[in-house]
Amino acid sequence: MGPAAGRDRDDSGRPRSTRPRDALGRPLPYGSDGVARIPDDLELSPAETLAYAQELLDRGQAFSAHEVLEAAWKNGPEQERALWQGLAQLAVGITHVQRGNLIGAATLLRRASARLSGVAQPAPYGVDVAGLVTYAETLADDVDENDVITERLHIQLTAAIRQTATREVYRNDWLTLREDDIVRPDGSTGVYAVVDKPTYALVIPYDPEQDRFHLVEQFRYPLGLRRWEFPQGTAPEQQHLDPTALAHRELREETGLRAESMQRLGQLDVAAGMSSQRGWVFLATGLTEGEHEREHEEQDMHSAWFSRSELDRMIRDGEITDAQSLAALTFLLLRESRIQR
Repeated sequence: MGPAAGRDRDDSGRPRSTRPRDALGRPLPYGSDGVARIPDDLELSPAETLAYAQELLDRGQAFSAHEVLEAAWKNGPEQERALWQGLAQLAVGITHVQRGNLIGAATLLRRASARLSGVAQPAPYGVDVAGLVTYAETLADDVDENDVITERLHIQLTAAIRQTATREVYRNDWLTLREDDIVRPDGSTGVYAVVDKPTYALVIPYDPEQDRFHLVEQFRYPLGLRRWEFPQGTAPEQQHLDPTALAHRELREETGLRAESMQRLGQLDVAAGMSSQRGWVFLATGLTEGEHEREHEEQDMHSAWFSRSELDRMIRDGEITDAQSLAALTFLLLRESRIQR
């Protein structure tokens, strides 16, 4: 009986597959030229596992990387199982994206994020757990929006700067300040101060019929100035709130507007050199007026509509200097440019 009709088995009689596969792990007909198979009995050190998996990921072979990581998951010590399992699930999620299976991709990516979130930090072997959790969540959101480009599938499993210890310096309801002991790529050590804040949502309320925008103005205490900007904010008490739900909430709270459509435009980093905070930019249309629900700290806030020409003038004259609002406008202009083409 030929191989296509029989069951592939190893020397001990255990089932295995010798059927060739393509770079995405899909089976090919017997006799085809596929990618090199990962041995079923692969045993590597943690450092070798990460290096091999990274090499495969860099080649676009996420399925093979998953097999390498899965071997470490099955063979590693119990206390490291969550780490290796989460990494393997992340590779499978990327594989599903590559294959176009978006529903399966989002499920696996969120599963990987949840698994890696339970890994104690600093993670062993320099694995960038915090960065990979954020990556998995962001990619899952992109998949939900059917907004995935090939460049976003490139990941680094280990951090260029490795955290060896961390200590909390200060905390309040809005932020945490921590100091991390770090090791740089050349082996030198140092200390890095990081401000952790929840993910925020920024909303561009837009009325296309009149080509106008709704902005809010408030006193920004650190600057000692009043500033116009787009509605934006966080929900420290609900840090796992869906970004779209957060966007609707911020728009309603600060302006009283309700939106029929809330379209995600992109993601921003607030101050990557000092803070881990990231934010999502949304375009709100189909707007109806209502009563605002501002927090006590926003008691001096007010809002107003501005035409596009007025918005342009305010930017030129320095009345709008909020970096997040200006960056958000870039997303909107890129979207409008694509529509016109």
